[in-house]
Amino acid sequence: MIGRPDRSGPSPMLPLAYLACATVAFLAAAIGTAWLAPELAGHYYHPRVLALTHTVTLGWITLSIMGASYQLIPVVLGRSIWSERLAWWELGVWVAGVTGMVAHFSLGSWGGLGAAAAMVAVGVAMHLVNVGLSLRGFTEWTFTARLMMLAHAGLCLTALLGVALAANHLWPVLPGAFLDRLHAHVQLALLGWIAPMILAVAARVYPMFLLAPPPLPWTCLVQLWGIGVGVPAVVAGLLGPRGLLPLGAFAVAAAAGSHAWSVLEMARARKRPSLDWGLRFSLTATAFILPACVLGLGLAAGRLSGSRAALGYAVSVLGGWISLTIAGMMLKIVPFLVWYRAYGSRAGRERVPMVGDLSAPRLEGLAHGLLAGGMSLLTVATLAGDAAWIRASGAILTLGALAFAAAIARALGHLSPRGRTQAAPLGRAAGEPAR
Repeated sequence: MIGRPDRSGPSPMLPLAYLACATVAFLAAAIGTAWLAPELAGHYYHPRVLALTHTVTLGWITLSIMGASYQLIPVVLGRSIWSERLAWWELGVWVAGVTGMVAHFSLGSWGGLGAAAAMVAVGVAMHLVNVGLSLRGFTEWTFTARLMMLAHAGLCLTALLGVALAANHLWPVLPGAFLDRLHAHVQLALLGWIAPMILAVAARVYPMFLLAPPPLPWTCLVQLWGIGVGVPAVVAGLLGPRGLLPLGAFAVAAAAGSHAWSVLEMARARKRPSLDWGLRFSLTATAFILPACVLGLGLAAGRLSGSRAALGYAVSVLGGWISLTIAGMMLKIVPFLVWYRAYGSRAGRERVPMVGDLSAPRLEGLAHGLLAGGMSLLTVATLAGDAAWIRASGAILTLGALAFAAAIARALGHLSPRGRTQAAPLGRAAGEPAR
């Protein structure tokens, strides 16, 4: 359990709305992978490939992180959310902006893209204001809190550079090579925003999920300095002195490797006798860190080059490590939030389901096998540049995304009166032994 929401936290419906929208984007991205197989077999700088990439990074990953933040900040950092109303407005602005960006990327419409990118930037600003005011006066700067602050600084810089790149299509004023600026934007998003948020949250919630000791202090130190020093060096190396690039990549790889080692140690030392599918997703995701580091270091050192290696790296990071990690966390968070919303006020007074009754183990197991297998095959297929295998892996991912979405929908179904009525026989009265 991730922790009981209290009066200082927002309504469970707020993070659930974010996570539901993110699930739709995940399914759309899986379908798009199969549909865009010929484009993915070519160069990554293609309008439709960029549309797919932003569906994943903004529609699926960032939306998931933002939604989870509104549950985790009160639980993990002990701070109430400054404005729930602002968070709801943020969701509407974000969905409209991301939809516009994806559509205009697909059409190759740079004018419309700039307007949509500006709307996304407004959504980022709203999120940063809400988080910043929620943490005003905060003094407990733990490892998790420090990494979360670094991540939000990375989000701000990513959005600013993204808007500048979109505007540069209309008014070309930015110096330097275009692809160098594009790569800097990508690495800021991956390493400066998404990765530190994953590391920060995992260090706090994995011990709770696994009933395991927290990460050792030295692993936290390596991760904090690896991100804090490595990411600026990578970005500076892409935009300026190339010698900084491999040094920064090595620091980031050390942080990722330290995280992987700590996750495996927590899994080994856990007291939880069995692993549910959410935890299996998260542990499987950790296995993708190795190929991601190998490809990333190879690209940074100049041992690897070209679109195939870059796409393979992106798939292993975005699809393998990050997407599977988020899917696993959602399978833990969503049933709990739904249970609290639908049954929390009735627990102890009448017969209600347990949190585990809201899960769908068969669907989750099917999703795990299909998504893990599909991501593995897609990594190899993009490295080979084989459109047929990319389409096959996209089809597998689509089936996996459908199973995952069905599991999430099953949990969300308990929010309806009919769903609560049908779930009543599954529950237990207060005082009955847990199963």
